[in-house]
Amino acid sequence: MYHRLRIAFFFLLFSLVFGLAGSALAEDDEAILKKAWLAYNVGHYQETLTLLQPLALNGNAVAQILVGRCYESGLGLAQDLETAAKWYTLAAEQKNSQAQVLLAYCYEHGLGVPKDEGKTHELMLQAAEGGNAEAQFNLALYASKGLYGEQKDPKQSFVWAKKAADQGYAQAERWVGACYEYGVGTTANAQEAEIWYAKARAKGLDKEGILKMVHEFK
Repeated sequence: MYHRLRIAFFFLLFSLVFGLAGSALAEDDEAILKKAWLAYNVGHYQETLTLLQPLALNGNAVAQILVGRCYESGLGLAQDLETAAKWYTLAAEQKNSQAQVLLAYCYEHGLGVPKDEGKTHELMLQAAEGGNAEAQFNLALYASKGLYGEQKDPKQSFVWAKKAADQGYAQAERWVGACYEYGVGTTANAQEAEIWYAKARAKGLDKEGILKMVHEFK
């Protein structure tokens, strides 16, 4: 799952600055975060960090996440996974669900912290219960395979996937479509399957490769 951290980084940064975080930020902080985003977008990583670090040190969870990402990827400074995990921890302690997801990945893969399946599940569950769609889909995967303390349970897997799909998370939409097609964790329903497949296709995901995977968990 770690590769998704890098694939999703640009969406994460943009959504945190302009979407998910906007309503909860002080006006001045939001302006600084937008300026930091613009600096990042043109490759001015040192300026990005200069703007973000005072906010992060002052307890701004969004800034803490973004500083953590810079340390994780080595942008504007030397890569330091341990320091990245520390910044994610500070934001996660404020119940920021995206930080909880990122820190869960760190514990899953031993990035700056020791591998810890219990912490992986604990953090992902906290984020999922906080409404984070990515975390909800990850719990669906855990339940489908019996990972990280989750019992293998197709019905519970479907419940978590449906929560993520209802928020428009494309991978979950495709997964839910396959569950309906095969009757995995729910009653088979070809019409519902096509509705969810169509939602995922509109976001660039077709159903190839997911059907066999879901069918194995029936």
